[in-house]
Order: sequence, then structure tokens, then C-alpha cells
Amino acid sequence: MNKSFWVPLVVSFGSIILLYLIGFIAEIESLMFKFSLSYTEISLLPILIGIILGFLSERMIKLRFKVD
Repeated sequence: MNKSFWVPLVVSFGSIILLYLIGFIAEIESLMFKFSLSYTEISLLPILIGIILGFLSERMIKLRFKVD
């Protein structure tokens, strides 16, 4: 597969993982993933930010290839 597929995917998942890690270390409620035997609580903010960053990186790659 080409670069326009893999780079946005890696950027999306990388930013999601990084934001959940920052939320866990700094104990920021809006960036945390909490789970126990009775319930699971997932913050959607890192997922939304990851999707937005994935779209932005895809646009940047397409514009860069279009200019060249």
C-alpha cells in the first residue's frame, strides 16, 4: 500500500495512544481510559483528536504530492 494510507493511520493511532498515556500519567479525566470488572469508561476526546489528525495528515500528503 502507498504512503497516503499508512502515514495517516500511524498518525491517528499514535496520537490516540499518546493522549491516553498522557491522561493516565497526569490523571486527566477527559483523556483517561478506565476499566474494572463492573464497568468500562472510555474518553472519546483522544479518539476524535486522532481522527482529525489523521485527516489533516492525509490532506497534507495529498497536497504535497499534487504540488510536486
